[in-house]
Amino acid sequence: MNKLTYLLLLPLAGASSHTAVSLRPVHWSVVGGSSARAVVSGRTVPITLQADIAKGWHIYSLTQKSGGPIPLRIDLIDPADVIVRGIIKAPKPERLFDRNFGIETELYSGSPRFTIPVGVPGRSASGVRKFQIGARYQVCSDKLCLPPRIDSLRVALRIAAR
Repeated sequence: MNKLTYLLLLPLAGASSHTAVSLRPVHWSVVGGSSARAVVSGRTVPITLQADIAKGWHIYSLTQKSGGPIPLRIDLIDPADVIVRGIIKAPKPERLFDRNFGIETELYSGSPRFTIPVGVPGRSASGVRKFQIGARYQVCSDKLCLPPRIDSLRVALRIAAR
């Protein structure tokens, strides 16, 4: 290889190592778009998140037992007077014994959906409430686990008086 070819390939080598650092095999979205969802003061509205997980990767369930991988956790961020009312609905996870952790794990792959019952108190004033939903998770393949991360999604509720 001549000196010029080596110099031209050098930036490409740096780019490929940068790509490995910014690996993001999970993309979260709010099902139904980003428009404000209507809810009557004192009531609840379901908000559904979808995790699009790249082939060969998986995340762990909301009910993953401790002592192994980081389980999925879904929380409201800066909710003002918005609260989670009830249990988050999730698909049934796949159960596998994971040799890396030495325990049975509960995992999701593909495009699982999670429905959060979000409500507002009866005394809430009419108007729009903006907040975020945070998904904290760990993503792994059969060879590699990435550090846990939190992805946040912007959501808005349009509150109507009773």
